[in-house]
Amino acid sequence: MSAAEKISQFPIQTGRWVRGGLLMAIFGISEETARKYRERGIWLEGRQWCKDPVGRVVYNPSSIDDWFEGKL
Repeated sequence: MSAAEKISQFPIQTGRWVRGGLLMAIFGISEETARKYRERGIWLEGRQWCKDPVGRVVYNPSSIDDWFEGKL
C-alpha cells in the first residue's frame, strides 16, 4: 500500500501551509507538477506557495483551491 493510499484512509485536516508531500493526497498533484507550476509562474510565491523559516517550500491549500476554481 502506497503512502498516498494510507493517507487517503484517514480524513486530513490541513494547516494553512502544507509540505509538498501532501499535495498528492489533497489534490492529486505530484511534487514535480507543483515545482513546474512554481517555476513557470503559474503558482505565485506568497499566494499558492512560499518558503518556511527553514527554507522548505510549502503550499497553501485554500489558495490552490481558489486557483482550481479560477478565483485568482
